[in-house]
Amino acid sequence: MVTGVAEGAYAAGAVTRRQADDWIAEQTGRARRGRLFLAVPMFLAAARRP
Repeated sequence: MVTGVAEGAYAAGAVTRRQADDWIAEQTGRARRGRLFLAVPMFLAAARRP
């Protein structure tokens, strides 16, 4: 999941390839040490015309 987030940011041009790779490496290291924290906020809105 973390890799997909970084790859998506790279594909969108929000970060460089190196930034994405560095971030992936950092998060992978954190996970190996039991220090990974990941939050995926999601919002849903629904409306209806009166």
